[in-house]
Order: sequence, then structure tokens, then C-alpha cells
Amino acid sequence: MKKTKTFLTIILTWISILFFTGCSSSFLDEIPLDRFSPENFLIDEAGFEAATVALYQACRQEHIIGGANFDYMNLGTDLIEWGRYDSRGFKDYHLLNSQHEAVEGYWRWAYRDMIRQCNLILETLDHPDIQVSDEARQNFEAQAKFFRAYTYNVLVTLYGGVPIVAEIIDEPKFDFQRSSKVDVLQFIRQDLEDAGQLLPTVANVSDGRIYKAAAYHLLSEVYISLGMETNDNSYFDMAIEAASKVINGEVGNYRMMTERFGDLSRPGDVFSDLFYTNQQNRASGNMEVIWSWQFESFTLGGSTTTGANNSTGNNSPRWWFPEQEKIRTPNGLFNIAADSLLRGIGVNSPLNYFKYNIWQLDPNDMRNSPYNIRRVFYYNNPADPEYFGKPIRTALNSQGARVIVRSDGSLTNYTVDTLREYYPWIRKVDGKAFEDNIVGGQSENDLIKMRLGETYLLRAEAYLRKGDKESAAHDINVIRQRAQAIPIEASDVTVDFLLDERARELVAEEPRRRTLSRMGVLYERVKKYNPSSATSIQPHNELWPIPQSVIDSNKESKMEQNEGY
Repeated sequence: MKKTKTFLTIILTWISILFFTGCSSSFLDEIPLDRFSPENFLIDEAGFEAATVALYQACRQEHIIGGANFDYMNLGTDLIEWGRYDSRGFKDYHLLNSQHEAVEGYWRWAYRDMIRQCNLILETLDHPDIQVSDEARQNFEAQAKFFRAYTYNVLVTLYGGVPIVAEIIDEPKFDFQRSSKVDVLQFIRQDLEDAGQLLPTVANVSDGRIYKAAAYHLLSEVYISLGMETNDNSYFDMAIEAASKVINGEVGNYRMMTERFGDLSRPGDVFSDLFYTNQQNRASGNMEVIWSWQFESFTLGGSTTTGANNSTGNNSPRWWFPEQEKIRTPNGLFNIAADSLLRGIGVNSPLNYFKYNIWQLDPNDMRNSPYNIRRVFYYNNPADPEYFGKPIRTALNSQGARVIVRSDGSLTNYTVDTLREYYPWIRKVDGKAFEDNIVGGQSENDLIKMRLGETYLLRAEAYLRKGDKESAAHDINVIRQRAQAIPIEASDVTVDFLLDERARELVAEEPRRRTLSRMGVLYERVKKYNPSSATSIQPHNELWPIPQSVIDSNKESKMEQNEGY
């Protein structure tokens, strides 16, 4: 899907105020002709197509809300910790307050960049003078409703109950009211049910576009949330039904990839094939992917934007890869920042839970193979020919510090920082350098947002929550069978096991914070697995606070703050 900066400009310049003069004569109506506006742009299918593509661009901006250094949907969870020795990155949860940049950033992205644009499309579509076919009108409505639902699901998971804004606001408003969490979930449910009915079935090639399966995949998760909030088990049946539509092929031809595909000239396995460069979409034969964010090097609009003139690609390598350039050879020369591998800055530092614990069940699990997790690293500085190209060897010295080992087995005095510089490398975020900038730490690889593997895990969760562990184990074993891992029994299935399996399958894909918060286990899992955050996290940190700027500006009505903030 090609994007242009024109579409980004649309997002930034559209306004939601429709102004009419008091005169009844149509030729006196004020219609701005010098800029994009609903009156002169959203009038035909081309205009609505551009507006819809702009929504895809705005959605992709979620990837860089924390800038180039902060992955707020994973930092401070049970999987990773902030790879620095300061208190940022949820290492100290006392710093999570109503003025935190993530708290402000996600709220602003949701209401300004996403919900406002969705409402603009939906309301303008109803204008009688709009020149679009019924089929096109239906498709534009469906995509806008999907993105509105997606955005509200982010909000309700992070903040709990939030104001529901379902229409264009054409004048200043200072009396917003928070809806209950259940009401927000019901609003999301309705949008997704509508989208699921209206969206087309997946086409032969669907790179980046939303189709029916995406709506039903997300709907399954939302039904689970409703079941947990209302204690109504019928919602778990609805979740199972929604996920089954995707799994059984009722809403498109999707299937688990069980045989290698794509570029077979390289060593690998089928799990690594899912994420290899140019293989994250159906066009490459990847029939498991439901939706992926598109990043395109050297294409205007094919990036995310962190500043006025600062475009980036997929930031995942920068976040997840260790800062290997700080490692010295035994002769004292530093590794170089990047070679065939992209440069990481070591901010998403995996915890022992991910590095060791989850693989104890079956170390031979394909997802733990060298093709999927790099655990051996090499000296890459040709200025040191003695060690260039040789594997890095380390050991603990008498003081318990990890140090570099020489070829003869003797220990050096060069310590290795396992928080920031030397830890397992998750290879699903390998990729080709964005715009050929190997030291930038961004790749041009598309980022998978939904795939069938997670759909099975959502259905397994729904089965578990309704008490059907046999069916839950069956779905989990579909995932494990592809990974050639030891199958499990019904008695093994618990929420903790499901989270372990999600970590094995979805690390660096799922927004782990939202998964834990949705399940209501963020506090207990961080206390158990993340020693750097365990001393500061409190039960109320399951939710983020409402931004203070929102509370202050809502001067005509009290906006209740979340408990504990």
C-alpha cells in the first residue's frame, strides 16, 4: 500500500468545524478553497480513499509515541526492563503520573490523530451530496469503524473508562464525562460488529489493508474483556465464535504456516520465515498474517515521523537489539556499531523470565532455535584480526562480574554489561536497514500486528475462562505443534501458562503491557518476574492515570482521576 506525505498533511490540516453563514442561499455558504477541508475534499471516492489511507498512516504513528528510545507497551512488564541504570522506562513506577509523556502521548494520539479522523469520515459519509457508490461507502464506513474500535480498545485497556466521542465536535467543549469501562467496551463491540459485517473478505493480496478477519480477531479479544468485566460467560462463547470465523476460514483464507516458504536459500525454519524481510504479507505467501503495518524505504509517507524532518522506519531493531558496539575484544578494541546486523541501543532488555524460564519446558522449541533467538555473537571489528569473526566468549570472574575471555581461556578485565550490551537477540525483528541507514536502528520490514497464531491463543483464552481446558489445550497445541514443542495436557492450562505461551509465540509483536492489563495481572506478573520494577509497582498501576492536562482543561465538569494517582 503506497502512502504519500499528502495524506499525512491531510491529518494535520483537517479541522472538524463546519461553519455556515446565516444566509439560506447556497452561493453564500463559506467553502474554503485554499486548503484541505471536509467541504472541498471529502466529496468523492478519491477523497475518502485518501482520508482512509491517512488513517492507516495515523495508526502507524502509534509505533513512535515514545520516540526512538521508549517502547512503552513492553517496558516495565514481565518480559523486559529498561536497559539503563536510571529510573525511566517504568523501572520506577512512582514516576508514572498524570503528566508522564506516555500517559499524555497515547491519549493525544487516540483522540487527536485517530478518533477525530474516524468521526470525520463517518459523519461526512452521511451527507446526501457525497458522490460515492454504496459499495465504497460501506467499505469506508467499515474501515473507519474498525480504526475507531481499535483506538478505543487501546484507551480502555490503558486508562479504563474514558469519554466516548462518537461525533465531530464543532465547538469548544469543556464538560466531557468518563463512560464506564463496560460502556466503552460495548461501544467498541458495536463498531467491530458493524465493521465485521461491512468489510470485504481478504483479497489475494492484502498488504496492509483491513479485512473482515481483523475485525473478528479484535472482536474476540473485546468479548473476552466484556466477559471478565461483567462476569457473563456468554461473552466467552461469543469470543470463541468470533475467533473461529477466522480460524475456520469463514472470513478469508488464512492458515498456520507449517512448512517453510519464501526465500529458501537461507538457513532457517518456518517460524523464522514468518518474519523474514519481505515475507510479512500475503503477497509473499505468508497466509498467517491478518494485518501488518507497512514501512517503505525511500517512499514519501512510507515511514513514521518523530519530528519535523525526521522520518523513521520500524524501530523494533533499535529497541530490542543489544548495544554490541560497547563490547571490547580481548585486545581492547570496540565492536563496530553495525555490520550485516542493524544497530541496537539496548533499551528493551529481556528479563530472565524470557531468557531462560519460559524455555525450560522444552529447550528444543523451534521458537528458541538459533534462527529465532541469537545467543552467540561475534567480534566484528576488522582492526583486530586476531579476533575478527570469532565468537564472543564470556565468563564470571572471582568478583561475580561477567568478563571477556581470551582464546586461551584466560579472563580479561573487560566487563560485559548484560543489561544493555550482551543479551539474547530476538531475530524476528531483524531486517533490511530503513533507507539503507545501518546505524539508525530502524528496518524497512513491515510489522505484523495480527496473525492467526494469536487468534488461536485468544480462542484458547476464551475456552479457559469458560472452563473448557480440553479445548484450550487443543488450540495451544496447534501453536506448539508448529514449533515442534512438547504438547501439553488440559491440566497444564492456566492463565500463567497462556501468558508463557504468548511470550514464546508473540514476543516483540504483542503490546505486552496491554495484554497484562487486559487480563488484570500486570501487578502480580511484574512483582514475580521483573526485579527492577517490583519494588515500586503498585496495584493501581494496572491502569494509567488520566492526563492532568485533560482534567485541567475539562473545567465545566469534573473528570475523575483513576484511583491511586
